[in-house]
Amino acid sequence: MQSVNHFRIALMGRTNVGKSTLFNRLVRANNALTYNRPGVTRDAKEKLITIFDKSVVLIDTPGMFDYAECDNKPELMNAINKKLSDIISTSNIVIFVTDGIVGLTANDLRTAEILRKSGKHVIMAVNKTEGKVKEQAYADAVSLGFENTIAISAEHGLGIDELLECVYEYIPERNGQPEVTYEHKFIKLAFLGRPNVGKSTLTNSLLGTDKQLVADFPGLTRESSVFDFEYKGRNFKLIDTPGVRRKARIHDRLEKFSVASSLRSYRHADVVVLMIDATSVDEGLEKQDLTLASKVLKDGRALILAFNKYDKTNFKKNSKPKQLIYDIQHGLSQHKDVPFIFISALNNDNLGKLMDLVIQTYEKHRIKISTPKLNTWLKVINNTSIMKSASVKFKLKYITQVGETPPTFLVFISKLNELRKDQERFIQNHFKQHFNLQDTVVKLIFKNGN
Repeated sequence: MQSVNHFRIALMGRTNVGKSTLFNRLVRANNALTYNRPGVTRDAKEKLITIFDKSVVLIDTPGMFDYAECDNKPELMNAINKKLSDIISTSNIVIFVTDGIVGLTANDLRTAEILRKSGKHVIMAVNKTEGKVKEQAYADAVSLGFENTIAISAEHGLGIDELLECVYEYIPERNGQPEVTYEHKFIKLAFLGRPNVGKSTLTNSLLGTDKQLVADFPGLTRESSVFDFEYKGRNFKLIDTPGVRRKARIHDRLEKFSVASSLRSYRHADVVVLMIDATSVDEGLEKQDLTLASKVLKDGRALILAFNKYDKTNFKKNSKPKQLIYDIQHGLSQHKDVPFIFISALNNDNLGKLMDLVIQTYEKHRIKISTPKLNTWLKVINNTSIMKSASVKFKLKYITQVGETPPTFLVFISKLNELRKDQERFIQNHFKQHFNLQDTVVKLIFKNGN
């Protein structure tokens, strides 16, 4: 991975003080999951934003020291604390967020001590001060002795301009000139799948760092996270999503929000890698995996099936087991040539081939076919024995491309009402084979063209 050395600003504080609400306010979008319950954010989220004329990376973080909100899993709290320590050490300044209604707590004081020892510049943001400012809460925050203390309301946008002006003063100029960034074309790649299939492990392996928390239990990732990544000169946005379980198994309201986050995120992706635990498919694909795959294809997204943890099975990483081929062809009958690959995210095995497949799939999904080439195909198919048979009472007249992602074509035919479903499938398959698009979602829209 290659990254730009941007100025980094971390939002720190205990849970439920409004860090994610402030993050959303500063990026002007609802990127972080917010919910009135502690412990919602578990993974750090990063977003490149512009503060006036300077570009910075803003980081939303999990709450500090909230052991009770980690499902009684000490290893999870230890992982979060290590993550927070790493974020502090790699950030240029910290915005320390506290709750202006509740006032300072023991956890706030512990956080303040850690930040003071870090030697980082710290701006205190006393949040939730809409209405009457809590004088005592503000005075207590000032008494901690940090360089700046500002009263804000992240939810209502109060004090945000003052906070940004304060932050701006810490951001250096580049060679005496304000930093200017340009938006490069990138591929949005989403990792989707059931809980504990290795999505966050894959994200970490590709990034070469522990950006995402991982553990041997499901439900760790609660919201979608986006990271910049570069591979072979191509820019990517990696989207790690929470695990998706069957609705019947979801009882917690927060988990419902997490699943909704996953489903929203993949719909914005160019390519979706549906990750499946290879240790669970000895007897074939599970219905939920096929259902997720069908949803992705129905929404017109490019799809790759990645069977993770293959190293714990008898599968060979470059093999194509007959049972899986059968399940894919019959479970996804309209898209039976969906590409799949065996990987081990933990061992970095086949990840290069996975990314090569992502690029190949992305390029096919955005293909543009010229009108002369489309007309050549039209002549070829109209001359096939099937199209010349007595059972065919229509004729293909004209074709034009009307969209991409997925490639979409308008096909004019005579006597549209005579077109049967089996003939429609033949035309679709012939088209995909002719243009080598067998493993790509392609839409042919038929229109009467007498």
